[in-house]
Amino acid sequence: MKFELVPTLEKLRDLYRIPLGPERFKAYIDTVVGDAQRSLELHLAPLVQANPMAKAHALECLERWIELDVEELAREVLEEAPTQLESHFPDRTVKVGFTLLDDLKGGWTNRALNDAARFKTGLDLERTGWLSLRLWTSESPALEGVRPLVLESVYRAEFVLQHGDPRTLSEMMRQEGLAAAFAGRTLELNRDELEYSRAVLAPYLESAEQPTTFAGMYGDGAAREMGYPPLGLSARAGFQVGLADALEARVAARRTF
Repeated sequence: MKFELVPTLEKLRDLYRIPLGPERFKAYIDTVVGDAQRSLELHLAPLVQANPMAKAHALECLERWIELDVEELAREVLEEAPTQLESHFPDRTVKVGFTLLDDLKGGWTNRALNDAARFKTGLDLERTGWLSLRLWTSESPALEGVRPLVLESVYRAEFVLQHGDPRTLSEMMRQEGLAAAFAGRTLELNRDELEYSRAVLAPYLESAEQPTTFAGMYGDGAAREMGYPPLGLSARAGFQVGLADALEARVAARRTF
C-alpha cells in the first residue's frame, strides 16, 4: 500500500483568516466539498471534521503546526512506512491529510467521541478514499507525537482492509494494540493496573454495544461525559490492555525461534 500526503493545513488556515460569518462558511464548503456529488468526490475529506466557524485559538494552533512543518514530517514517515509494513494491497494508494478538531472551545466536539472514528477507518476509506490524521486544539503542537500518530494510522488502514472495522470490544482492543505496538508506543499503566483492567474488561470482550465498548476503551471519565454507565476503568484502559497483549504476543513469537 502506498500513501500520498495531501497538504491541507494551509488551506484550513486560509479559511480561518476569513472573518467569522457567511463568507467563511461558503469558502469552507467550496474548499472542502467543491462540486462533489458523493463522498468519494470530496476535495479535502479530512477537513469535513474541522470546525468551519472556529475562533482565533484554532488559527493560532494551526500557525504553530505549520511553523513546525508537520506535514513534511508526516510525508517522510509515510514514505518509510511501506518498508516496515507487509501490505496485502501493494497497488492501492490512499490519500492522507491532516485535520484540526476543536475540542477546546468547539461546543459539540467531544474528544473521545470524535477519536472513536478510528473504529470506522474502513468505512471512511470506502466512502472517501482518505485517511485522516487528527490534531486537537487542546494539545500544544509538538512533533514528538507525530511519528506514532502516522504509523498507527498506516497500520490501522492496512489492518481494516484485511479484517474490516472492529465491532466488539476485543476486536477494538486487538486493532489498537497492534497499531500502537507497530508505532512503537510504550505502556503507561503498571502491571497491577493492567491486571486489574484486564479483569474488569473480561466479561465485556464480546460486547458490541456502544456504551460498553466506549467505556471499555476510553474509561469511566469519558463514559460519564456521554451518559454511559462506567465500568470502573481508568482513562484509555482498553487501549493499554490491547497494547500490553500485542507486546506480550510479540515477545512470545520471538521465543519460538
